[in-house]
Amino acid sequence: MSVIAYTSVVKIKHHGVPNNKATLPPDGEAVLFGVHDEIAEHYKIAPDSFVPHAATLDYIVAAAGGCLTGTFGGALAVRGVVLGEHGLTANVHGEIEREDDNVLVIKRIYVVYHLSTAPEFKEKVFRAYDVHASKCPVYRSLTPGIAITTGLNWNDNS
Repeated sequence: MSVIAYTSVVKIKHHGVPNNKATLPPDGEAVLFGVHDEIAEHYKIAPDSFVPHAATLDYIVAAAGGCLTGTFGGALAVRGVVLGEHGLTANVHGEIEREDDNVLVIKRIYVVYHLSTAPEFKEKVFRAYDVHASKCPVYRSLTPGIAITTGLNWNDNS
């Protein structure tokens, strides 16, 4: 049996449809959730009745991409991989489907890393890439319900 290592305490204040504000640890930073474009259309929210904000679905996609990128970056660092001029970035795409009961659900998240390093790091880069997802807490939390895949666009700076 696992042991609780951390309890995340977040406060949510509802600001009327479609907005909620989350207060996050550790310093109480506020994040506003809302709707935009297709999500507002799905929920039949009139375009002139709200200010667009990232939706909670967008934050989940971003959390997956951010955690995976950070985990991959950490795996590279512990192996002594020196990033090149363009460093490490990622493009993250979340595919959200409308299920039969009209609920929007994240089904797939694709993370593509863009990495530049010197050619001598090739073996270390691929070794870090092969193991990083299994060490990512958000990946491991979400993958029972969401298919998450990664890809690597590696530039060896040669």
